[in-house]
Amino acid sequence: MNIKGLKTLFTFDGYCLTDVAFSSDVVQVHLAVDKRRKAVCPHCGAVGCIEGREVRQARDMAIGLAKLVFINYPAQKIRCNSCGKRSWGTPAEIDSHRGATTRFMCQAAFLMCFMSVRKAGDALGLSDTRLRRWDKAVLKSHLGAVNKDDLEVLLVDEKSVGRGHHYVTAVLNGKTGDLLFCHEGKRKSTLKLFFDSLTLEQKSTIQVVCMDRGGAYHECVKEELPDADIAFDKFHLVSNFNDVVDSLRRQEWNRFREEKDKGGEAVLKGQRYNLFRRPEKNTPEQQARLEELLKANETLSKAYILLDDFRDTLSQRYISGAKLALRTWVETAMDSGVDLIEKFARKMASAEAEIINAVRYKVSNGPLEGFNNLISRLIHRANGYTDMEYLALKCRQAALPDELKVPLPQK
Repeated sequence: MNIKGLKTLFTFDGYCLTDVAFSSDVVQVHLAVDKRRKAVCPHCGAVGCIEGREVRQARDMAIGLAKLVFINYPAQKIRCNSCGKRSWGTPAEIDSHRGATTRFMCQAAFLMCFMSVRKAGDALGLSDTRLRRWDKAVLKSHLGAVNKDDLEVLLVDEKSVGRGHHYVTAVLNGKTGDLLFCHEGKRKSTLKLFFDSLTLEQKSTIQVVCMDRGGAYHECVKEELPDADIAFDKFHLVSNFNDVVDSLRRQEWNRFREEKDKGGEAVLKGQRYNLFRRPEKNTPEQQARLEELLKANETLSKAYILLDDFRDTLSQRYISGAKLALRTWVETAMDSGVDLIEKFARKMASAEAEIINAVRYKVSNGPLEGFNNLISRLIHRANGYTDMEYLALKCRQAALPDELKVPLPQK
């Protein structure tokens, strides 16, 4: 057929278009080596000798109603007289290892940004496994290496990524929000892998690391960054005290059951989230039930008041005010007469420096919590991930604007 109008559509460096065969749903494109070009060694750039040829096939983007477009091209086996290496010469626009043009792989990766792998596979006629491999290859090329220079603030947290206590450790740049590290596990050795990837110069610029009170991360940061400060995330601290309040609620519930106090059980039943919620977020019915509980139970009343005060303490904006508020709260909690609250207060007193550092540097793991929600959505869309490197690439991609997520496919 006349192929003059198709030459610009199927332009491959070092190759000429010889024929295009159309059928109802398949297009076969045939290329030939441009004889004006010499065979060049991809390793050293010297002119080599051609030892053989074989015809290969690669998938390309759909044309009109034809979803299946195949590029048939001769691959040349080149022997270099300079470096002595042998290699196969193929068009630069084709990924010969994956059997597809780079623009088709970019199209697949672009669809994977907004569709589930199953729907993208149905649209392109590709298997889930192949789509994931292509998507990972495109993202590695497009995103490049993570920039770990000029780090000042690190946000560290763990995230559950599956059943059976499967966790990943995530590290974000606290200034830019970029994902720096995502690896399976939540141990000290997991975080150490990140620090091992940094040079001494890169470590020296880090001023503060924000995290929860987990001992494993704390110990690792102290060893790897002895000159950096540690800040405890206020959201995790509130969550820790929520656990104390919940433990007290269960203790009271068990006490009522042992004493067969049906009235106490009725007042306490269904109050868990009323105790955690701020008063302004309660409905009138929820607030009425909560007030009934607080009047009837002195222990939970103390815990509820201290929880509200603790939130306000951690929301202080200035160092002097934060120190005074924290010490006042610790003193009040120590006088509560409730063992679990007093134990928690002693821990807060010993962690005063780390709590105040969060105010000093004005940092929290809020951006990382949002990132954890992003990971959850990605896992849901993909029906799970088994490749942590691929998950990290998808997270980095998701943080980019739509126009920068992948290189757009071009004909």
